[in-house]
Amino acid sequence: MEKQDIDRELREAIPWLVWEIWKARNSTLYAAKTNSPYFVVATALEEAKEWLQQQALSQQEHSQSLQRQVIGERFWTKPATGKLKCNLHSSWIKNSFHIGGAWILRNHEGDAVFHARDAFLPMVNRLAAELQVILWCLRSLNELRIISCEVWSDSRAAIDALTSPEEYPKYRSQIIKIQQVIRVMREVSFHLSSPKANSLAKDIACSVTREGRFTSYLARGGPAWLHNRIESERRGRR
Repeated sequence: MEKQDIDRELREAIPWLVWEIWKARNSTLYAAKTNSPYFVVATALEEAKEWLQQQALSQQEHSQSLQRQVIGERFWTKPATGKLKCNLHSSWIKNSFHIGGAWILRNHEGDAVFHARDAFLPMVNRLAAELQVILWCLRSLNELRIISCEVWSDSRAAIDALTSPEEYPKYRSQIIKIQQVIRVMREVSFHLSSPKANSLAKDIACSVTREGRFTSYLARGGPAWLHNRIESERRGRR
């Protein structure tokens, strides 16, 4: 692994290769399964590449988040007159836990119109979780006959995947489903939010993973326990 003349992706795939050999050994001993060594190597390389890509995305997102905070994009702002603004968030811990999802819809005066919360089955990573929550959110809005709104997420990877889907082939199925809902609605635009400006949606979503609130619901207005913060943002207080 320390030999610099060997390609980095090959060197860093060694732990996955060892793991795939171990799994192949067990399936041979306990399930009498014949494993192709070519398949074992190919699977290890694919898994390693996926992990490295997600690590790079996570680091990029963290770096860009810090940059946004430096330039001052910190607070939630009202949409233009006549527009609706929907903030959403997915609370993803790791792929063995349920995902928490939430969205809150507000009008140009800053009043909460609707909000919702739900729990979802585990996903492989935060990007897949965020796309799942975006799909759920858009379907909910469409069922409420809301056909035009701004959708704000603090996941840069999710926004990039929706604006440049050809660069995210692994998530093609999820992206196509989102595009199908968008075509039914009149106008949907996606925007990147700072974590601070998206904190209300985040706190509602995290109540699923932190407090085990798995009961889904959709309600008018905003949650009572966040009323003061919603009012503070409506009045523009920091």
